[in-house]
Amino acid sequence: MKKILKYGLILLLLSGAPSNLPAQMDTIIRSLVEGAARNRPPPQQQTRRTQPKETTTKRSVRKFDGTWLSTQTKTNPDGQQLSRTFTMVIKEGKATRTLDFTNASTPEKPFYSNVSELRRRWSFNSIDCTEQGSSLTIQWSAGQLSDFIPKTIPNNVIEGYGAPGAETSVYTLKGEELVRVNDPNGVSYKRAK
Repeated sequence: MKKILKYGLILLLLSGAPSNLPAQMDTIIRSLVEGAARNRPPPQQQTRRTQPKETTTKRSVRKFDGTWLSTQTKTNPDGQQLSRTFTMVIKEGKATRTLDFTNASTPEKPFYSNVSELRRRWSFNSIDCTEQGSSLTIQWSAGQLSDFIPKTIPNNVIEGYGAPGAETSVYTLKGEELVRVNDPNGVSYKRAK
């Protein structure tokens, strides 16, 4: 403001006639103030410039953060009931996943000895998580067997069922649903409440 008054007084002295002095001074000061206001950026733009870029990135990654659940049940050609429950936890750019897999056969066709139900739990860790808009790509480690029931079944029989290998999964966020798009079984996760 001091600069505006200083330049206004200089212009006033250079402009001449004392009889028009108050009117000229008012016009000069008004034009200087209006010019300064035009050159100042609006308050909203100033706020955007000072906001750190990391805050925006963290906010977008967090849209995937949370616990996600998926359950699938089907019957295979041998008449066995297969149930899969996936629990995926995503937090700050990393993910873990468990797969609880249950095979249930008829008493006439047990899996081993007289065991007609076998439960296994596999654990996975993310190797890499990449977000792109509403899409999330996770590169998963191979599954690690973390538990099985009943314990009376020998390890070599359990291992004979195989282990899930490493894989890359692509998910699309649709509201409160996370859909795996590169899975022929169409795994769809719901956000846990």
